[in-house]
Amino acid sequence: MADQLTGMKVERDGESYITLRESREAAIRTVIDFGPRRDPSLTTTIGFFDHMLEMLGWYGDFVVDATYEVRTFRLSHVVCEDIGLSLGAAASQAIRDRIAAGVESSGFALAAMDEATAEAQVSFEGRSNAFITRGGASDFERVEDMLCADLVAFFEGFSQGGRCTVHLDLREGSRDPHHAWEAGFRAFARALRAALSENPRRAGMTAGVKGTLD
Repeated sequence: MADQLTGMKVERDGESYITLRESREAAIRTVIDFGPRRDPSLTTTIGFFDHMLEMLGWYGDFVVDATYEVRTFRLSHVVCEDIGLSLGAAASQAIRDRIAAGVESSGFALAAMDEATAEAQVSFEGRSNAFITRGGASDFERVEDMLCADLVAFFEGFSQGGRCTVHLDLREGSRDPHHAWEAGFRAFARALRAALSENPRRAGMTAGVKGTLD
């Protein structure tokens, strides 16, 4: 499935969804692999972001690969947004491919890491929205080697690429932004896993009653 306006193409190879995105700024390749568990290949140029993508796959029960090749300027906001767009598009295609047999299409989860807790919801129904509530350490300017605002850009990009609604509430975590954001990614991964779950009773049905994803 190619989209000339976004420069993005999603291909399916067995149990893997591969997204290729080309822009003047970068060449991006991401994979969501539902096959056997393996080590991910993550080279986004941002260490902490690579770690969060590792968490996304670990708690989502799939493998995430992501490669980002800079063509103009290395801007971490663009890196995160582009990776989000690409992974969102792949997840959306996986939902579409599962609708005939029955798929939940929406999910909710809670997660924690030490003192930090988070709540996430995701719904694939053709509506692109991202609502990120930050408090405590998640509202710090930086986490490890990146800006916290750029992690928000990832979820915004995911919602746009996936045409889905994302809610992420980083509830607690007053001391360590690493813990706060990792709790958030764990929760989002589990919500995404729930959305991708088989449900034969929902065969042919979408998350929304309108019955389409457009």
